[in-house]
Amino acid sequence: MKPCIITDQITQNLAIASKTIRDHGLHLVELHGIEGKSVECLSEKEAQSAKALLDQAGLETASLATTLFFMAPLYDDYEISLFKPEFAVFRGSIQDHLKQLDHACHLADIFGCSILRVFPFRFPDNRPGKKGGTEEDLDKIAHIMKQAADIAAAHGKVLVLENCPYSHLPKGKMTQEIVHRVNSPALKMLWDPGNSYRAEVTQVPEKWLGLRLEEEFQAVKDDIGHMHLKNYHYDDTKAKPFVHVGLLEGDIDYGSLLPKMAALNAAVSLEPELEPDACVRDMDGLVQEAREMA
Repeated sequence: MKPCIITDQITQNLAIASKTIRDHGLHLVELHGIEGKSVECLSEKEAQSAKALLDQAGLETASLATTLFFMAPLYDDYEISLFKPEFAVFRGSIQDHLKQLDHACHLADIFGCSILRVFPFRFPDNRPGKKGGTEEDLDKIAHIMKQAADIAAAHGKVLVLENCPYSHLPKGKMTQEIVHRVNSPALKMLWDPGNSYRAEVTQVPEKWLGLRLEEEFQAVKDDIGHMHLKNYHYDDTKAKPFVHVGLLEGDIDYGSLLPKMAALNAAVSLEPELEPDACVRDMDGLVQEAREMA
């Protein structure tokens, strides 16, 4: 098992996050938000400074959690907005994102990692009732991801496409379909079971519904290049019924799922989306789980 955490789950101050992560027994990190910037937006000088902090703490980088292709409208008439203002992102057209991917691959060289997270495009605000993952969506996303995979391959990098509930492809089986259509060693899946669980079923075509999480894992495991961990408790009395909770406290049975995930040769990265103290508790729990499975 390769336990990992996204550093900004502790704080976007990388010096503090690195020390906290090291002191709690993890040695592998994923990078997203650093001092208000998404990692793909760093300059080379900023990346070198960040790498020095990680080296000082004895930490290695598993993945760059870029936001590429999230805040890019999939279609010209789409209106998209950010679900959380503090979530650091890169914005622009599809071509802007492809160009920024080339820069992000150079940054990955600085951080000494080969994996970069990408997204299957933000769901539109101005299309009520639309279902994501239609054949038209799949064709277009696969076409763009083929271009992205070619850029990554030229740099010797691998893109991992995250199933995201705010995107056109919230279910793992949906992102797997893109991986199969592109058919490139430079594109794999980032499987997030929490995201699959909290997908808005009214936005997902019926053909992609029905699999329980352990069934989805068995179906997609051979295409996974990276994984995220979070948990929810569903409370239908709340306006936002999917409530973030500790990793081993929610509706997803990680006691059963984690050993199966751990058997893969991929990093398993915490993204609890909780307050920092709760994230630290989750980190301690993941370290203990990893020790027990070793």
